[in-house]
Amino acid sequence: MHIVGMGAVALSFRKANRREVIKWWAERFGIPEEVLEPYEFYLKGKGTIWALRRTDRLPIGLRFEALGMVIMRKSKLGWKPTTNAIQVFGRYARKNVVELNEAQMRAFVAGEAIDGPFEGLEEGYVVVCYKGVPLGCGLYRRGRLISQVPKVRRRLELI
Repeated sequence: MHIVGMGAVALSFRKANRREVIKWWAERFGIPEEVLEPYEFYLKGKGTIWALRRTDRLPIGLRFEALGMVIMRKSKLGWKPTTNAIQVFGRYARKNVVELNEAQMRAFVAGEAIDGPFEGLEEGYVVVCYKGVPLGCGLYRRGRLISQVPKVRRRLELI
């Protein structure tokens, strides 16, 4: 689907396969399908998926580069959830969730890797929490939790 703004500029947003997007979140994180049901999903480029609430109306007569919130990007390891998506939807996750203690949380938000092992995690992307609140995405590989918090979002002064 091409969403066209006023003028000659067209930005290519195509509808993504809703069932596949919802299925990925359900299989990877155990997020109930009804949590994502209110959203439409759009693909931009070769590997960025955006979520937009179905109740939101697309702007008419405006040019835009963004549509809702980016929730996942294609990476070398498959789909990678964004920090924003983990912070919004991570509270519903029932698997591949790791709860950190305070020292681990401080290391994680500073961008450091944390040695495990961590019980119950599959290798790959995981929801990282502190006191039940999702902080962001981690990559669990070979018993280590590698912070995926973007550099620009690391806030050492807040921890």
